[in-house]
Amino acid sequence: MGQLNELQIKAAAPRDKEYLLADGDGLYLRVRPTGKVWVYRYKQHGKEAKLSIGHYPVVTLAAARKKARAEAEKRADGVDPREARRVEEERDRVAHLNTFERTVRAWHAQAKKDREWSASYAERVMRHLELHIFPWIGALAMETIVPTEVVRCLHRIKERGNLETAQRVREAVQHVFQYAVDVGTLDPARNFVNNRTGGLPPPRARHYAAITDPQKLGQLLRDIRAYNGNVITSAALQLSPLLFQRPGQLRLAHWEDVDLDQAVWRCPPEKMKLREWKKRDIRTPAHLVPLPTQAVEILRDIHPLTGPSGPIFRRMAKRSEKTRYMSDNTVNSALRTLGYDTKEQITGHGFRATARTTTED
Repeated sequence: MGQLNELQIKAAAPRDKEYLLADGDGLYLRVRPTGKVWVYRYKQHGKEAKLSIGHYPVVTLAAARKKARAEAEKRADGVDPREARRVEEERDRVAHLNTFERTVRAWHAQAKKDREWSASYAERVMRHLELHIFPWIGALAMETIVPTEVVRCLHRIKERGNLETAQRVREAVQHVFQYAVDVGTLDPARNFVNNRTGGLPPPRARHYAAITDPQKLGQLLRDIRAYNGNVITSAALQLSPLLFQRPGQLRLAHWEDVDLDQAVWRCPPEKMKLREWKKRDIRTPAHLVPLPTQAVEILRDIHPLTGPSGPIFRRMAKRSEKTRYMSDNTVNSALRTLGYDTKEQITGHGFRATARTTTED
């Protein structure tokens, strides 16, 4: 290497056909009618191969020699420079497609479908990420994001006094990174987001309003039986203090999950409040909920309306749409119709607390 100099390169005039000027050790200057290009030539499996390493004068003679030496070192290590270039270009292409924002939107679409999010909740999750994350790391490739970038985003939210929002955003980002690992677009070693990221305190335990006084509970049950609203809503309302399941789990129940003859409801893992890996683990068993006689009777009453398959608590106005579920706020709305304050007295989630307290007593 070293046969050419700058004067020779500048003096090399274009001809009708392109020609090569050798610098040595595989480096050539290809002189074309349209310009000059550096080329690294080598043999791979007995055949000649060529690799373009830049246009002159953008890539100087010194820079071209440095690049040629780097390609020669790859060959010495048993690497085909052209194949290495192809892999690098493919990695860059994937990185461009695999930005944080693109990954978020793919995760969000999947989560919305799998977890049966309501439209309002799905919109809120995306809005948080659009406001607090996308402006700073949305355009970055997933594998290039470092912990400090995520931490700074979380601290910006926290400094505005929105600690709960910061915690929710961290949880969403954690799900996004795990999703990228699960679908194979992120090396597991790059999944650094966890419950400690950002140094945020753990979320405060949520205590749902619940009635535990026996007399008040008796009145609530009488009021529920007297509810004269939508028949499907009435069924969900009556089942809540009988089954003590989460409202979200109840509203997603399908007729296929229920055996009325055996009086059991088999709730599959994907509809339970579990970590994502547990939901996907085929070893995770279904949650078995025994159905008391009253529950079986209630379900038999509405079976002609929403059965024989699909969601049990389907929106009656959307009967033709087999996957339209009752709103996640339906039970609370019915309780408010009965005159109960769902913030201070009782909420759909509160029946579980009622069960814990009354059974312990």
